[in-house]
Amino acid sequence: MKLTVFFALVAGAAVAILFTVFPEWDLAITGWFWDKAAGHFYLAATPWGQWLRKAGNIIPWLFAGPAFAAILLKLIFPAGRMFMPARPAVFLALTMALAPGLLVNGILKENWGRPRPVHVETFGGKDVFNPWYAAGGACPTNCSFVSGEGALGFWMIAPATLVPAPYRGPALLAAAAFGTAAGGLRITFGGHFFTDVAFSAVLTILVIALARWLIFTRRGAPTDARVEDFLGACGWGLHALVLRLFRLMRWTFKQAWRGLRTVVARFPLPRRGSGL
Repeated sequence: MKLTVFFALVAGAAVAILFTVFPEWDLAITGWFWDKAAGHFYLAATPWGQWLRKAGNIIPWLFAGPAFAAILLKLIFPAGRMFMPARPAVFLALTMALAPGLLVNGILKENWGRPRPVHVETFGGKDVFNPWYAAGGACPTNCSFVSGEGALGFWMIAPATLVPAPYRGPALLAAAAFGTAAGGLRITFGGHFFTDVAFSAVLTILVIALARWLIFTRRGAPTDARVEDFLGACGWGLHALVLRLFRLMRWTFKQAWRGLRTVVARFPLPRRGSGL
C-alpha cells in the first residue's frame, strides 16, 4: 500500500504541474475521442460502451454492498454475530462513503463548477473551458471535477488491500487497471477530462490509505472483536433511542386524544331532531 500511495502522490504531482503549465492538454486528450464532423464522441452512443459503463458502476458495489449490509444487520440485531469480520466491513463501507461519496460527489462535484467536456464550446457545448485548478465555472451542479465514476472505479483498491500478501500485488494492479478503465471510459464519452480522472484516483487512494492506517496498521489499532463490540453498543443505543421515540409518540398521541375528548365533551355535537 505504501508503494501505491507513493506512486499516486508522484503521479498526482506530475499531473498537477504539467496540466497547470499546459491546461490545453486536457482539451487535446479529450479531442482524440471527438468526431468533429458528426458532432459527437465516438463511443458515447455505442451499446457496448454503455454496457461497460453500467458494469463499472455495479462491480464495486458487489464488494461494498456486503460490508454495508453486515454493519446494518449488526445495528439492527446487536446481539448477533457479523457474517464478515468487523474491521474489513467498516473499512470498505467507510472508504466508499468518504471517497466516492462525500469527498467526490458530495463536495467537489457540487462546488468546483468545472463544465464537462460535452458542455464546453470545443465539443459542441456553450460553456467556456476551465482548467482543473479553476474552481469557478458555469456548471451549477454535478460538475466535471473530479470524476465520480473514476473514484468509484479506483475504490476497488480498497478490497484489493485486503487480499492476502502473496496475491495483494496482482490484486492492486488489477484494481488500478479497473479504475483506469472506468475513468478512461468517461473520458472517451466526453463526460470528464483527463485531470478529473487522475485527481479522483489520487484522492480516493489517499482516503483508502488513511482509513487502512487508522483501522489496521497504526499502533493501538482495534481488533475485529473491539470493532464488533462497538457496533453492537451503537446498535443497543439505537434500540434505546427508537424505544424512547416510540414512547414519546405514544404519550403524545394519548395526550392529543385526551385533549380531543375534552373538547368534544365541552362542545357536544347537536343531535338529530334538536331543532338546531
